[in-house]
Amino acid sequence: MVVTCEISFDNNKHGTFYAGQLVKGCATLKCDRSKEVQAVLLKVVGYSITKWSEKSLGSTKLYVGREDYLSSNTYLVGSEQNNTHNNTHRLTIEAGVHSYNFTCQLPYQCPSSFEGRHGCIRYIVKVLLIRPWKFDQAYTKGFTVLKMLDLNFDTPQLKSAAHSEGYRTFCCGPCKTDPLKLELHLPQAGYVPGQKIPVTIVVVNNTAVAVSEIRLSLVMLVRYYSVSPEHSRVERLIISRAKGESVLKQCTRSQTIDLPVPSTPPTCVELSNLIQIAYQLEVEALVKSLREQQLMVMPVTVGTIPLAVSGIVVQQPPRRSAHYEGPDSRRNPPDELPMVTALESLPSDLASSAADSALPNYEESRHTQRGNINEEELHAFGSNEFAPLYPVYSIPSPTPVLTANARNAGFVNQSFVK
Repeated sequence: MVVTCEISFDNNKHGTFYAGQLVKGCATLKCDRSKEVQAVLLKVVGYSITKWSEKSLGSTKLYVGREDYLSSNTYLVGSEQNNTHNNTHRLTIEAGVHSYNFTCQLPYQCPSSFEGRHGCIRYIVKVLLIRPWKFDQAYTKGFTVLKMLDLNFDTPQLKSAAHSEGYRTFCCGPCKTDPLKLELHLPQAGYVPGQKIPVTIVVVNNTAVAVSEIRLSLVMLVRYYSVSPEHSRVERLIISRAKGESVLKQCTRSQTIDLPVPSTPPTCVELSNLIQIAYQLEVEALVKSLREQQLMVMPVTVGTIPLAVSGIVVQQPPRRSAHYEGPDSRRNPPDELPMVTALESLPSDLASSAADSALPNYEESRHTQRGNINEEELHAFGSNEFAPLYPVYSIPSPTPVLTANARNAGFVNQSFVK
């Protein structure tokens, strides 16, 4: 006997939803002949799990954690009364095609889907053919849930230019060099996948040795927490790289380098107690002749809705408010779901093309892993692998910051001119 089950989502070919949205879909059972079951149950679940082991003093300790965000049960055939171990009543699914529609309201404070080395955040639709006299058959389909992180409303600091600077001296025996100064300038602190971060770097090299290379990295930091026993660990992933040019000794040089933001989960440090995701920009000035380097780090935020540019405002899914709500509002979410318009005032002949360019594509992240969504099922059918899809935009990147030193490509430091 062959039984197949296809799970699809209404008007959502990517199977990607934002927290707070209504998931609608259809489960289609196909039987080549009649099949007996006690019940057919459709479950929509969302949870995070963490798991890793560490060796210490010759022994290995296991760290695990689990947190549930969503659990919805809908009986497609039979009922909860049928689904008891002492109930021997059997129902028959006749041969043919049987379609069942389902809906599920996502909680407002769901963290974004994620598959990592030591844990995951997953959302799954399961159809279970319950047969206590034999074994249950499970058909699963994963879907992506995204935290609403609108850079226009999350925090005002994301719109503002960011600046940082640092100094370092290098020692060679009893001697010490004059300081090497490194300045970083960003036009804003928030970005979305598909954009490029224009990093303006000013190197004031007062040392007597050249800066041989400038290296830039966009780093994803994932902190995993366990519950039993309580512990944490951090995974560091370089998701984008770029290089700058050298700086001669006793010279100042400014350069702007574009650092791409690939498909990646949004920043999320509040909604999950087990997995937190953050991003930082790292700029390293290498002084190879001394085998030394100067490292500067600047935090950045990766969102799901970009800052408005050129009169275009991306169509936004429902969002609750202009800022993150704490645990109290998580337990008592408001009823209203404010919406914003898709476009500001634009010529009619440009409105459609502008709207199309502002719509994101949904792509798999290359630096995260694919997960096995059937690892909790003994008798699962269908594909085991699942990878979340994240929005990637095709929109202009912000304009680089121009500083006083940035207006000059490079010059000799006056204090060294004789």
